[in-house]
Amino acid sequence: MTGLILKDLLILRKGLRSYLFVIIVYAAIAFTGVWSADIVGVLMVIVVMILPMNVFAYDKQCQWDTYGLALPVGRTKTVAARYLCVLLLCLFSVVLTAILGAALFAVGRVEEPVEFMVSCSVMGLMAMLVNAIMLPFLYKFGPERARMMFFGALGGCVLLIAAILFPLGGLEWLKSLEFAEPTLGQATAIPAAAALAGLALLALSFLLSRHFYGAKDV
Repeated sequence: MTGLILKDLLILRKGLRSYLFVIIVYAAIAFTGVWSADIVGVLMVIVVMILPMNVFAYDKQCQWDTYGLALPVGRTKTVAARYLCVLLLCLFSVVLTAILGAALFAVGRVEEPVEFMVSCSVMGLMAMLVNAIMLPFLYKFGPERARMMFFGALGGCVLLIAAILFPLGGLEWLKSLEFAEPTLGQATAIPAAAALAGLALLALSFLLSRHFYGAKDV
């Protein structure tokens, strides 16, 4: 299974270099104060969302499934390796975001480190949530159809949220809400809670993906 994880990482190595360059550019702009530091976390979520799609697209292009299923690994371990690779990408994105946040705080671009810690946790949870929803689509429908269906579902969620918020006043209503500032203890507990919630979502997603891949005729 380690070999399957390395295979996915090797497929992604060129894309990772390109995305890291983009992240460095955005981080440099955040250092100048033009954009908020939160833009780095948002970009991380987008990157972790795109990369698994690329792996599935490359696998289909080279007909990997036909070859991979001939190996003495089994479908369950094949799916588990893909999920572990995604989990490593999520962990890497959270660590890199935290490092950039610490650097931004050191130069005075992050005024509230506790708030940024909470933001990093939310972004990490979002990255795992997006993949937990997306991966079963990819195993069931393939990269082309799954991409359209996923973005369609994502757009539908955005429209639903907008429809709910519009009668209340939209984003201005959200901004008017006053939330209590999290204490240091709460901010320390939030990353652990976010990690457990993300792992639970990925575990449920894994069971669904394993079912789809097990029933797939390749």
